[in-house]
Amino acid sequence: MIDAPHFKALTLFVAAFGALNLAIALGLTNPYWAAMPVFVVSQPWREDILIRGALRIAGTLVGAAIGIGVLLMTDSAIVHVLAMGVTVAVFAGLSYWIGTVYSYGAMLAAITPMVILLPAVATQHDPVALGIDRAWCTLIGVAAVTLTTAIFTPRRAEKLALHADHGRDKTWRRGAFAGVMSIVAVTLSEVTGGILALSAGLAVAMFSILMASMPDPRPMLKYLLPGAVIGVAAGLLYRVLQQTLDLQGVWMLLATAVFMAALSWLRSHPKTAPLGLDANMIFLLSAEVGGPGHSLTQQGFGGVALLCGAVFLIAVYGRLLTRNAV
Repeated sequence: MIDAPHFKALTLFVAAFGALNLAIALGLTNPYWAAMPVFVVSQPWREDILIRGALRIAGTLVGAAIGIGVLLMTDSAIVHVLAMGVTVAVFAGLSYWIGTVYSYGAMLAAITPMVILLPAVATQHDPVALGIDRAWCTLIGVAAVTLTTAIFTPRRAEKLALHADHGRDKTWRRGAFAGVMSIVAVTLSEVTGGILALSAGLAVAMFSILMASMPDPRPMLKYLLPGAVIGVAAGLLYRVLQQTLDLQGVWMLLATAVFMAALSWLRSHPKTAPLGLDANMIFLLSAEVGGPGHSLTQQGFGGVALLCGAVFLIAVYGRLLTRNAV
């Protein structure tokens, strides 16, 4: 099987760029969501790609149903806060308890309702439209990465365990941490609103769920901030070029291809792969690639808010980790 970094970068780029453009062609509101699964679902083993792809779809559908259901059920901010805190705590804790590739579905069931609820309360987006958009983008991204990378990925030599139980006490602490951080994120969006609250809230919620779900979150603590800085900087540069040069049509596609190719290489190279994942996710989010986007000023302040959310979470989680409290 071919596993050279350059070839892997090429397959990731083809999958991500193809997924993005298909989502744009279908008129989806947030087409950059379609590129995101490509960089996460891609794994060193073929079985893991297929398992992650299936679980991403299942977890997304479950999480979308919860997020939409909570928003349609009531406008109460208190209910939103409590419902998301409990949902995230349960699924993030379950993800940590499973502790293998099979934990991915539970992690997505924790992330997806936050991705739907936070924009709905902070910037008044339609939750049903967000849920449908998220589901379609997930299907497109999973299909793209499976079709372009699975055939070139080697099979596992050994059978993968269904779960690696890390203990009840630690599981509850991990779930509780993610739940509390999600309560902070929802409260910020409910009380303050706007792009700043949304960006900071998404950072706090998503990164806390990811850290809580990982058996060993220390590599993420190490690489999150540099990856986030690269992603935000790339996103702002992308928007500056788009607006100052008034890029349209083919030129816009070419500029997008250049950025996504560079970040795909970053994700594929062994030395930069850990921060490359965060850089790709945050670039797509901060630049809102393929979407209408906010103004450049809002993008800039949103990027700063996202970085502040990441710094806050690294400081809190790092301190708890040194005390063995999570």
